[in-house]
Amino acid sequence: MTELLSVQNLSVGFGRGKAIKPIVDGVTFTLDAGETLAIVGESGSGKSVTALSINRLIDYSGGRITTGRIDLSLADGKKLDLATLDTGRMERIRGSEIGMIFQEPMTSLNPVLT
Repeated sequence: MTELLSVQNLSVGFGRGKAIKPIVDGVTFTLDAGETLAIVGESGSGKSVTALSINRLIDYSGGRITTGRIDLSLADGKKLDLATLDTGRMERIRGSEIGMIFQEPMTSLNPVLT
């Protein structure tokens, strides 16, 4: 199968400098074409932080990726490490190559709301 997404040793923290508090530590998984991936865990275990990090939306929530790679295979076959991608390029990729449905299904999946 074709590997679409590879997350390797992802660690994410909140705070600045030495005061950074690790929230996600060493997450690793791959997602191949045709597969479905579910991230399951207790409340506060880092599921949302992991998903927000993949889309680099964590950057806007006071968090930052401290280690790891997030390799995304683009439609043209190229691979990009989203963990190190500059903001401008990441903004162009969101919505065209990668996206996210947020946790609240009544607002995220309701076709009536615009």
